[in-house]
Amino acid sequence: MKTIPTVLVAVALVATSAIVLTAVTRDRIPPELDDFRNSAHIAFGEMTVNVDVAESESPPLPGESSVFYSLDGQASWSEVELVELTGYSGGTREASFAIADGEVRYYFVVREDSSAAFGSPENVGDIFPPPSNLTADPGTEDGGDVVDPLNNSLDLDGFRVGYSDSFLYATLSNVTGSWPTAHTIFGPWFVYSLVVDNPDAGEDSIAFALVYANVPLIAQSGLFFVDARDTTYERIADIDHEISNGDLHMRCSLEDLYSHPYFGSSNPSGYYSLGAGTATAWLANLGEKADSTCVHAYYHRTERAAAGPNTPPSLMSFGHEHTDQQGVNGAVMKLYVTYSDPDGHLPTVRNAVVDGVPVEMGAGPDHDYEEGVQFSVDVDLTLEDHLYYFSFSDGAATVETVADTIPLGSGIDPPSATGAVALNSLWPRPSSGTVLVSFELPGDDAGSLDVYDVAGRHIRRVWSGRGGRHDSAWDGRDESGKPVTSGVYFLKLSSSRGHDSAKLVMLR
Repeated sequence: MKTIPTVLVAVALVATSAIVLTAVTRDRIPPELDDFRNSAHIAFGEMTVNVDVAESESPPLPGESSVFYSLDGQASWSEVELVELTGYSGGTREASFAIADGEVRYYFVVREDSSAAFGSPENVGDIFPPPSNLTADPGTEDGGDVVDPLNNSLDLDGFRVGYSDSFLYATLSNVTGSWPTAHTIFGPWFVYSLVVDNPDAGEDSIAFALVYANVPLIAQSGLFFVDARDTTYERIADIDHEISNGDLHMRCSLEDLYSHPYFGSSNPSGYYSLGAGTATAWLANLGEKADSTCVHAYYHRTERAAAGPNTPPSLMSFGHEHTDQQGVNGAVMKLYVTYSDPDGHLPTVRNAVVDGVPVEMGAGPDHDYEEGVQFSVDVDLTLEDHLYYFSFSDGAATVETVADTIPLGSGIDPPSATGAVALNSLWPRPSSGTVLVSFELPGDDAGSLDVYDVAGRHIRRVWSGRGGRHDSAWDGRDESGKPVTSGVYFLKLSSSRGHDSAKLVMLR
């Protein structure tokens, strides 16, 4: 049976794990990041990077999403704010910055309220304690939210995280710069921790914690496995820890985490759920949380881009189609093209060029450029012919399609030059329902009045009969009696002596 001191330490450990185990569950971790992409590396040019912000309850506010990039091998980092791309679905955010001729490293930080999704630099040399340029700050924790007459050191005012192939690093800072582990030898005891969880393994009530503590004969600093269901815990490995410059530095072996069945090495989500916390343990109330951050999504990766051979992108499966939208000018057309880049580079230029004017295109939520991504844009066009083509660039190479025509001025045959067959009037134009038509056929010849869509498809026969002056009406329905959608239509009057036609915009 556990003794009371043992239980109180377990409760203290569980209290620090509340970041992950209470209030916020795994499926509520905001936000998540996906599709880390950059343009081609052009020495002494400009690089564009973007990332999809998914599973976010609300879009990040201005100043809450950034890319940090290094041009000097991670010795220093610069920050540029990310902006949301219009026309993209999936919450894509983008930034551009000037580069030199060497390797570029970068990572993203996206905040939502007090939670964040973020990457970090890579501590390639396993330097410990890690310098600040080899760790990342999610920027979500401020001091002043804990006032403890016994130990204001429990008031965290920030934490930083980093990684290498072998270790997970954590640096905690507090408002005092000191890290006592007890008020007296009889307690209360103070516990400081970084809680980390693999969302792709184990149960929601289970987490791991890098703990800095010193409870004589009961618990020492180490890597702990904690189960909040029954407050059980187990110290599974040692950690390295050091206090320097007023900060608490800790690191644990990734192998110690990977080898545990409730953590494992499989992590398809790409992030760990983590947060920092402090707790106080008393004999009287067994333990209580003092301070903690919200849950964060930590992407243990650093993006890289280096100069080298560049394979130009390609454009395929392009064209145009009529939409059901009503435009101000007459016809709303969808222009589409599939962009593919073998190197996975994002397009810095993504334009449909209509009558010489570039129009920026957007894409859906899938941004796997190696496999090919369809881009599209809706354009509001006047009822005449328009010339268009597509122009894309990966930042280094520009590719364009051959020009094509949108035949809004020649969707059906032109009228004959005889002048004998005439559509005299259509009213109203545009129309939202019935259209009144006046027309004339010479002699006693048989004729017909038909409706076609912009692609030349037959929609309805409105009238058929013999020559003379006539008034008729089209009720805006097709042959089956179904109302047509908004768009451009043509009325065509035909007889053996010729034909005449007129455009009509239907508004719904």
